[in-house]
Amino acid sequence: MSEKKLPIQLVLPRVSDITSNTGFPAPKFFGEFTPEIQQKIINDFDFVRDYYKDLFIENEHVPAVSKITIKSEAIAKSHKPADLCKKCPIIGSKNLNEIYIKVTKQSLDETIKIIEEASSVAIKANLTAIETIQPIQIEEKITSELLKKIEGGEFNEINDRIKIKFFNFDNEYDDQQILQYLMTKLDAIDSCEHYELITFKGLQYIKAKINNSEDIKNIASLNGVKTIDFFQNYSLPSDYSIISDNGFTSQKEYANCETCIGIIDGGISTGNELLRPYIADRMEYVSSEYQNPSHATFIASTIQFGNELNDIESNDWRHFSFIDVVALPNNDPTYGPTDGVGELELMEIIIEAMDKHSSNVKIWNLSLGFEDIICDGHMTDFGIFLDLIQDEYTVQFFVSSGNFKVGTRQWPPQEEIGELDRIISPADSVRAITVGSIALSDSDNSIVKCNEPSPFSRRGPGANFLIKPDVVDYGGNIGTNSSYEGLGLKGLDSAGHVIEGIGTSYSNPRVTQKFSSIYDEMVDKDILLAKAMIIHSAKIESREHFSSENDVNYYGFGKPATDVLDILQCSESEVTLVFRQEIKQRSHLEMWDFPYPPSLIRDGKYYGEICMTLVYNPPLNENYGNEYCRCNIDVGFGRYVLTENGARYKSEIPLDRTWSKATESEMVENGFKWSPVKSYYRNIKNGIEVRDGWKIRIDMTPRFNEIIPRQEFVLIVTIRDPEGRHDIYSEMIRGLKEKGFSTNNLEIKQQIRQRQ
Repeated sequence: MSEKKLPIQLVLPRVSDITSNTGFPAPKFFGEFTPEIQQKIINDFDFVRDYYKDLFIENEHVPAVSKITIKSEAIAKSHKPADLCKKCPIIGSKNLNEIYIKVTKQSLDETIKIIEEASSVAIKANLTAIETIQPIQIEEKITSELLKKIEGGEFNEINDRIKIKFFNFDNEYDDQQILQYLMTKLDAIDSCEHYELITFKGLQYIKAKINNSEDIKNIASLNGVKTIDFFQNYSLPSDYSIISDNGFTSQKEYANCETCIGIIDGGISTGNELLRPYIADRMEYVSSEYQNPSHATFIASTIQFGNELNDIESNDWRHFSFIDVVALPNNDPTYGPTDGVGELELMEIIIEAMDKHSSNVKIWNLSLGFEDIICDGHMTDFGIFLDLIQDEYTVQFFVSSGNFKVGTRQWPPQEEIGELDRIISPADSVRAITVGSIALSDSDNSIVKCNEPSPFSRRGPGANFLIKPDVVDYGGNIGTNSSYEGLGLKGLDSAGHVIEGIGTSYSNPRVTQKFSSIYDEMVDKDILLAKAMIIHSAKIESREHFSSENDVNYYGFGKPATDVLDILQCSESEVTLVFRQEIKQRSHLEMWDFPYPPSLIRDGKYYGEICMTLVYNPPLNENYGNEYCRCNIDVGFGRYVLTENGARYKSEIPLDRTWSKATESEMVENGFKWSPVKSYYRNIKNGIEVRDGWKIRIDMTPRFNEIIPRQEFVLIVTIRDPEGRHDIYSEMIRGLKEKGFSTNNLEIKQQIRQRQ
């Protein structure tokens, strides 16, 4: 049918769509309540009381922390032992089946009395959900990275940047007591040469110099210590390039746009005449002798000229301006002197860049990864930091998934790789868009084929099974002889020569460019909507490419379309609807009698392709480990049947699954639960029977004890004719009007240009 020229429709909210939730779940038993269970839990609390006896004698005002381990079938928020923990309040968690509680001598005495009486059904049910109650053990507090340094005899390399994290009790008095207690104890450790309290945007650490590795265990034994690690040092990523050609002369007519992109890297070469005019500001944190502009110059050239340099078809040619933040020193001894930048220093640089430019510069490219910090399912400190930055300054970061160098991964991947190719920090940032790499080209001896995950591209999932990378783009390939000549991505070097490189550092700016084009094209700038558009485009473009459920760990939601107008406009044979709305706590949204295109209804059956993407920014709280994302929104689009007893509804996208018998862990791992980015696709090839109508239902579930008055979200729904023959667009616009839905065009600059 026709090319994409029709506007996306913004569906306006209706008061009638809001429905209050009813009822509360009754206490659930996870086995029979018996005197034996009752006595075991009492014994556990007795042990905790005895364990902290000396602490309580020393200072009754200092709180301690204990850990409750919950049965796997009882980890849903509705089964938290809230009644049991009224005197020992829940202050956080790490793994899904764990709860951290604040304990004092008095609260332990009172809790034991509550258990002895067990006077309510709720208390008895709580007791059946618990496996154990224990103090936090020393070995739980020392990170595996720090242990490797100690056991490998490398402790002296990092002993002056030991990172101590302590528990947050969400109570100013308790937090002050525990901090004073820890500092007093550190003063008494001879090998602790000095320490200081570090505060960054709500994050708190103690940075210490410890001269004896044996004292790491002594520090870990201190009450209130949560983890002991070390602050990282970073330098430029290990991406690779070779000379491909001499000069480059652009043959395209580019439009200069108003959107500016921040690049935090090694600095864009001022000797590159094609890029220098676009550097709007430069912030230098690396002395000139340690600067290596190769990496950042390739990144900037990929944003400005990437499609043209790599012969990628496009109808959209625009140039952006840059904020050039020179933050990362050279790490290539063949280029010159090498150095690194400390984790805290890099945080300070990012904050300074945000303070200066975030009011006007909303898009930031960060193509780096910390190779020693493989994401093991828990949020990393730098990932948490980036989330805080993006929230405070209302900016969007783009982060590479990282490069995997151990061995050569094929496609499908070899089983023996195990977890070695997982993403690295800060690719786990929930707010960031994390980008992996796929091959642009292949050859007879290339390791993977075109559009397959690059051999070096790190894969997900992220923390608590979040989809990471979010998307992929072209970043190169490798031959079986370890050469990437003719298989890499082309960019520019410091002098403007064409070079060939590989790495997720170079796939990342391709998505930065696509997002920036969407954002630039919007009349009303909206970061969350632009993010949803990128994810939705990736899902549509890659909708039938995945061969197994595990592919999402390598591709994310897929590769977004190259041209911005293909993302922001519709053809006649499809319609894209945007719901930019909010949902309130203790309510859900139900859009009854939602229209479906008549042309896709044949012989009593519905047909067609449906793609649906949901994106929202939930509250985040690092104190809760794998429960970091503090609310969940679910969406379903499906058919309903009217009966004498009311309407029976079944979601068709995503397809209803029998979750009633599934554990919380299974829903998290396989059902997108608690994931702030969800995208679904279904091609109804064989048809499904016509029912009384369609409905969109949206539900919001907060975490335990979380108060969320309202939560914004973006939902994008595309319905299309797979054969491209029918005018689906007009049918849906007409149907929405007939069903009482109000819509507006999603305004973009192209529509304004067409009217002029």
